[in-house]
Amino acid sequence: MKRNVILASSASIICAVLIWLGCLNPKKTNYTYLNHQPGVKYVGKETCRNCHIGHYDSFIHTGMGQSFGLVSPTKSAAFGIDSKPIFDKNTGMYYAAKWKNKELYIIEFTIRNGDTAYKRQEKITYIVGSGHHTNSHFWEQNGYLYQAPLTFYTQKGIWDLPPGFEQNNSRWDRPIEIECMSCHNAMPKLAAGTRNKYIQLPQGIDCERCHGPGEIHVKNKLAGDIIDTSKFIDYSIVNPKKLPFKLQIDICQRCHLQGNNVLLPGKQFTDFVPGMALSSVFEVYMPTKASSEFFMAGHADRFQQSPCFIKSNKNINQYNPQLNFTCINCHNPHVSVRSTVIQKFNVVCASCHQGTNKKACTLPLNKRNMQQNNCVKCHMPANNTQDIPHVTVHDHRIQIPNKLPSTKVNINQALYAVNTSKPKQYMEGLISWFEKFDSDSKYIKEAESKLKEQNLETQIHFYYVQQQYIAIANLQNKIIANKASLWTAYRMAKSLDKTNKLSNSLVYYQAAYALLPGDAQFAAEYANALLRSNQIAKAQQILQKILKLQAKNYLVHYNLALANMANMQWKLAKNHILIALQLNPMHKPSLEIKQQLQFKFL
Repeated sequence: MKRNVILASSASIICAVLIWLGCLNPKKTNYTYLNHQPGVKYVGKETCRNCHIGHYDSFIHTGMGQSFGLVSPTKSAAFGIDSKPIFDKNTGMYYAAKWKNKELYIIEFTIRNGDTAYKRQEKITYIVGSGHHTNSHFWEQNGYLYQAPLTFYTQKGIWDLPPGFEQNNSRWDRPIEIECMSCHNAMPKLAAGTRNKYIQLPQGIDCERCHGPGEIHVKNKLAGDIIDTSKFIDYSIVNPKKLPFKLQIDICQRCHLQGNNVLLPGKQFTDFVPGMALSSVFEVYMPTKASSEFFMAGHADRFQQSPCFIKSNKNINQYNPQLNFTCINCHNPHVSVRSTVIQKFNVVCASCHQGTNKKACTLPLNKRNMQQNNCVKCHMPANNTQDIPHVTVHDHRIQIPNKLPSTKVNINQALYAVNTSKPKQYMEGLISWFEKFDSDSKYIKEAESKLKEQNLETQIHFYYVQQQYIAIANLQNKIIANKASLWTAYRMAKSLDKTNKLSNSLVYYQAAYALLPGDAQFAAEYANALLRSNQIAKAQQILQKILKLQAKNYLVHYNLALANMANMQWKLAKNHILIALQLNPMHKPSLEIKQQLQFKFL
């Protein structure tokens, strides 16, 4: 049935959309935008370019358009700049970056008695970051992506450890999971049964990250279904400018919002589509004290703390074309901020603060001229961030210099949900904040006060972060292994294992492995439990399978060495343990096995 959408009134728009939705899926008629339906495909920015060439040509030069790409002289802000050795005092490792023609390598090494005692080198495949502030680096193995332990900080022109690595250096083993990749890039496609193997990896944030998947929109236009968007809303694609502010800023704060992201049950980070409420997919938590702190990706939160924002936007849940102060008043997403002149920002400020109005700038004219009449420089000063070293960004909490505005947060709680006033995952927010960011006991104490009201999976998580393995083991009869979530199955397996119930733990190890059979960590831990249960052949089968995918995982080689030793295959065991130590010379169990094996070859 041909559906030409030629409409003369807003009423006819609504009717036509509802009829169309009913035809497409009679059981689901609650989608405002057609591209909110499940299964609508992303088409990629090159398809958008066919009709929107002006926007495309401008956008690809923005920070978002340059957010991710293959290593090249034009992509890297550090092209041709080798690093001096960077020392990590916590691991005793040195790091260096070296260019070989147009290829970038990052090297890890140790020095003993003036000589190199250990060396590992990986070729860098991808660069993440536009180069405005940083370039971080990913290395790849069979589609699996990992962060390399060196970042280039472009504002200072220096190499150093990546953010977070200075306290917890994961070296070459930090997987780039979908939460990270789906913010720093266009929508990727993850291989089933893995956390960080990508079968589709676009090159940079694209049009559909702000407008939603374009399949239906493209089909409609090719079919001649044209809508006069100066009068009506085209519901086949999301135009952020036509959204209520709350939904509009949710598009921005999908990525420009610092905090602990906690998914709602059954949701994935790829489920969010522009035009949806972000809180319908995940909630973002920050400590109450952070309202006065300044984080790299805190733009959206800081902006909404500004008196200018609060006083300008009276109804953030209803579309209002006269709403005059949102992110896109200052930032045209299609134009690089580097190409935006100061006057563009000043005009936005002057729309309220101008003339003889009491709200006009009170700085003497001569001092304003010294600052080039730059409102941003005084009222949104650039400063160092709390979480990213060597970087300064403009604080989006607009303020009178040296006078921070007050912020309304619940001081009776350790955390607050930044993107919703009615959080559903507050307990998980507390527990995971304690686990990932800050081991202050106040988070656990607050969680404990309401623990009995929580589901079993949350209770298990609560006990696990405190290493209360007996409490988890006691819940075994209430958790069916093949119905548990990935991390609940894993936490139950580890807890039973640590309380000397190895045979009971196997079914949970197997359940976790079944959910992620392409992940080296889960494969290696399941195989190790099988080895300790004397199921050598089964363990070897699992390890050999994952070895073909991730040959540079030291745990796989370590466990293969154990399997070889159980079969008295000493030379094979030695080969695997030497590879394990080449990949991770600090792995104490491998060092112990190496010492044992040396006696076999005396």
